Amino acid sequence: MRSHPVHRRCPFATLLAAAVLALAGCGGGGGDGPATTAFAPSASLANMCTLDEQKSFVRSYLDEVYLWYDEIPVVDPAPFTTVTSYFNALLVKALDAAGLPKDRFSAALPVAVADAQMSGAFGQLSSALPAGQALAVSGQSVAATRVFTTPAGRKTGYVLFLDHHEGAQDELISAFRQLQGEQVADLVLDLRYNSGGFLYVALAAASMVAGPSAEGQVFEQLRYNRKRTTDTANSFVLFSSRVQFGETAYPRGTLLPQLALPRLYVLTSGMTCSSSESIINSLRGIGIEVVLVGQTTCGKPYGFQRKDNCGTAFFPVEFQGFNARGFGDYTAGFAPTCRVAPDGTTPLGSPEEPLLAAAITHIDTGSCPAGSATGAKRAGDATVDPAVLRRPPWAGRLLRGDR
Repeated sequence: MRSHPVHRRCPFATLLAAAVLALAGCGGGGGDGPATTAFAPSASLANMCTLDEQKSFVRSYLDEVYLWYDEIPVVDPAPFTTVTSYFNALLVKALDAAGLPKDRFSAALPVAVADAQMSGAFGQLSSALPAGQALAVSGQSVAATRVFTTPAGRKTGYVLFLDHHEGAQDELISAFRQLQGEQVADLVLDLRYNSGGFLYVALAAASMVAGPSAEGQVFEQLRYNRKRTTDTANSFVLFSSRVQFGETAYPRGTLLPQLALPRLYVLTSGMTCSSSESIINSLRGIGIEVVLVGQTTCGKPYGFQRKDNCGTAFFPVEFQGFNARGFGDYTAGFAPTCRVAPDGTTPLGSPEEPLLAAAITHIDTGSCPAGSATGAKRAGDATVDPAVLRRPPWAGRLLRGDR
């Protein structure tokens, strides 16, 4: 979500910015408790574009919205020659319970670069896929929708879902209408290359899986920092049988095609991130079984809203998502029920493709294929190069402006 406040430059504002910059060098949380320094409101510093003024804006803005505002390290702003390097120095890198840097997702980058990365995500993935699984996605989020019958006679749907971008909800609704018309008994949702996007798209996907019984239950609560208790109290995102955020083909209020499934199969990898993980976590939160086949997901329960200032787009982590049972601590990722490696050659959606074949086995027998390990170990998982993700880390769980 962009914000472009306009403020007239004046000598007082300039002096205020300089004073806040000086305070920033001697204050901050430092990881030992709440910050003791009082910062000027970031709105009073916005669109004041000398380097020192931009540093003042960043420090104030993080003090207001950053999830870990009270753990920001003490940093002298003077040595930093760019606002981006100063922003990065303020991020909290202490290790979390999973032994990973707490903030490995926030970012600051030129507005033009942010715009280009948001619009260019599809081509990024297409060139990164194994040769035997290359997709001509042509901007589509739902690259394949198929219905087949398992060896045991169960009619099963398969959806290859690649991205939670704006427009994806319309594609998903059309796909689920097809599945509902064919009365599928099981669904395999292929999220192995889906690194997230808009949260409202995940809400629609999960609502269509769950069915009318989920109406009004918590899909996800967004918890902000403890300065933002009102935002947290008003941030319950609820399952619904109707479209909550309209796109082009299906406006707000459109009745969703709901499958009312007791379980969902999800094909996963280290690129299954953020809003994709929200689908998994939210359904488990209301008692729907989610069977994961593939590899451990990326582990990103955090989300962002975009803030532009002086030509830089800022994406600090602002909230963490929790399901109806209050669970949201999965920074180590969700471990697969059936740990299966892809072969990189069999076309996606083919019943012989290793991940889908394992899901079919589980559908028919209730068990993983022989030899597929389970549990939380990540040693057998393929290393994921962040450069091939569909979305950069800051674009994984985004809120739309009309939420």
